[in-house]
Parts: sequence; C-alpha cells; structure tokens
Amino acid sequence: MSETMKIVAVTTSLSEDSTTLKLTDRILSTIASVGESVGIEITTETLNIRSLSSALTDMTLTGFRSEQLEAAFDTVAEADAIVTVSPVYKVAPVGLHTLFWQLIDERALTRKPVLIASTGGSPRHSLAGETVLRPMLSYLKGIVVPTTVFAATDDWGSVEGGRALTTRIRQAGEEFVSLTSTIIGSGRDDLAEVTGVPDAESGAAGAGAGSPAAGPSADRGRGGESEFDPERITPFAQLLEGRS
Repeated sequence: MSETMKIVAVTTSLSEDSTTLKLTDRILSTIASVGESVGIEITTETLNIRSLSSALTDMTLTGFRSEQLEAAFDTVAEADAIVTVSPVYKVAPVGLHTLFWQLIDERALTRKPVLIASTGGSPRHSLAGETVLRPMLSYLKGIVVPTTVFAATDDWGSVEGGRALTTRIRQAGEEFVSLTSTIIGSGRDDLAEVTGVPDAESGAAGAGAGSPAAGPSADRGRGGESEFDPERITPFAQLLEGRS
C-alpha cells in the first residue's frame, strides 16, 4: 500500500484569475508529481482566505469564531502539511493572509511541514516570505522548508524567468515532500516522545525534556542540576563588580 499525504494550500487570491492562485496551482501540481515519482499518493485542497475576510474581521473585533472560520482552522489542523501563498504589497504579505495565521491556534502547525510562496510585481519583494511569514509560521510550531518560492511579474512573461520559477518550485516541492514523508514515516507519537511537544490532535505529550511525564529531572543539566536554577545564576550587580 502506497503512502498517502493530505496537503492543504492556504492562499489569498484577491481575484478569480490572480497570479497567486496560478502559483498555488503550479506548486500543488509539482508536489503531486514529486509524490507520484516516489510512490506517494497526494491529495490536495485549496483554502482561499478571500472567502473568510468577513469572518476574520469579526473574530478580530469580537473574539467570536464563525462556523466557517472554525472549519477552515480544522482543515489546517487535519492536514499533513501546508502550502501558504500570498501576494506581497509594499514589502509585506497582504494583511488578510497574515491575519489568518495570527488568529489560528498557536499550535495549529505543530510538526507540520510548511512551504512558503508569494507573488509580487518586483523581485525587490522576494524576501517578504522570509522576513514576515517564516518567523510567524515557526512561532506556530511549523517546520518551514528551506526554499521559498517567489514569483515576480517577469517570471510569468519571459522564457528565462519561467525556467527559473519552475526550478524553484521543483526544488521547494522536493524538499517539502521529503520532509513530510519523513515525519509521517516517523509517526507523530514517536516525535512527541522525542520532543515532548503535545500532539496537535490528541494533546498528549511524550516523555521528552520539558514534558510533564518527564518529571523535574528532564530539564536537568550535568550533575543533576538545572541550568535555570536561580541559585546558580550570578546576580548582575556581582558581574559588574567583577569587571571593575
């Protein structure tokens, strides 16, 4: 029986025929192709944040989650891995896209591989994913693949730009499938035991350092003492005296 993966693309396409949606489709198609080449069956689903704009605004103002927004958050939680694609305006992903990630549960991406992609008019915006989305998605406990994909206007209109974009998509797709396959193969329970991070679905933690099951000794350093023990920390005033 072949391995299966469920990939969800979280995209903010602001029009019916945007380059953001076009890039999303190309990335998902490449991921499916990479999976097929190594015997992995991949199913994909696209979640367009555009349809959640009112629900996200309401939650921001009232704290109330609509059924539509709750279903979107559940879709992300149930996926094996996430592709996130956003247009960039003035050196930052569009606010509607980042708002979705700001409102989702803090551990929604725990141990989930994430591929970052974005579109923009100029290559000057190519680092927006690195500077804005990578820290945010890492905060949500996602495992972001090394290669990000940025598509500028010229990448769609020239042969050379198109080839370069195809290469970036392929490289990111291979990293993404490889990482996801490794995590699925290891099993979430095994990872929880190693890391002590609660499983996103069950909330159960393994006996890794920092977990309740590990006990106080889990955070001990050499000699059975905790490196964060207040008794072992030299007061700042004393450090200053030593330098005088």
